Amino acid sequence: MLFNDSGVNKSFLARNPNLTTEQIDLLYSRSSIKKDAVDKDYLSRYSKLTDEQFNLFFNDKDVSKNYFARNSNLTTEQIDLLYSTKGVKKNRVAEWSNLTDEQFNLMFNHKDVNKNNLARNPNLTTEQIDLLYFTEGVNKDYLAAHSKLTDKQFNRFFNDSGVDKDFLARNSNLTTEQIDLLYSTEGVDKDNLAKYPKLTDKQFNLFFNDSDVNKDYLAQNSNLTTEQIDLLYSSEDGDKNHLAQYSKLTDEQFNLFFNDKDVNKNNLALNPSINPLHLKKWQAGIFNWSW
Repeated sequence: MLFNDSGVNKSFLARNPNLTTEQIDLLYSRSSIKKDAVDKDYLSRYSKLTDEQFNLFFNDKDVSKNYFARNSNLTTEQIDLLYSTKGVKKNRVAEWSNLTDEQFNLMFNHKDVNKNNLARNPNLTTEQIDLLYFTEGVNKDYLAAHSKLTDKQFNRFFNDSGVDKDFLARNSNLTTEQIDLLYSTEGVDKDNLAKYPKLTDKQFNLFFNDSDVNKDYLAQNSNLTTEQIDLLYSSEDGDKNHLAQYSKLTDEQFNLFFNDKDVNKNNLALNPSINPLHLKKWQAGIFNWSW
């Protein structure tokens, strides 16, 4: 559907992280077409590539390896290759990759790697979080925002005067109790809480009815239920384009957004939920497989 729609920029489709192998190949083949050409850098940055596709992109002179280095789906061997390749920014590999302990230690001890990039990596282990927390010069706010914290670590960050609690509020791994605590803490930006963590129905309703919370932030929460999406869609305060980009849409909701003149279809193209990982041949998705 979206692939064949003239109003959709194919480079937006290339930024969807749930593309299949066939879809990646199809978009890659369009990179040489002048009209509505696909930016291969986006494909290398966001897609889950096969080994064959990785090698194709790696050896393509038109693909920036620094985009490649930000791909969060790289294998251990691919991370090693990019890390050792001249011209590739090691900080990007440090920030985005799912590192082995050996790779983490290599980067932690490398003079050219900024430890603040490591601190923004969402795949850190409990021990790695502790090591960076107690390392002089590391910005703890980055750890607070991106890491999957234990209860003990959360409490340490919460009670640390050097940590901005607004960064904690951006953490998508917060528990129900941690969300409640931050919501009731004076000075914490509630918009961040509305956008990032997974809210209970009670918490969603609390945020929805709070005049201090911008509903555009709620609309960017990727954990909304079908009913919550419908409620925000019908609300006069929210931006439908945020819902189109981030929400897990039913087929009915997808069609509603697709046919809504106020919704930019490029936002739908970015939504990973409309192209499920296990897409069946005739199932609705960002590509119409019947052509």
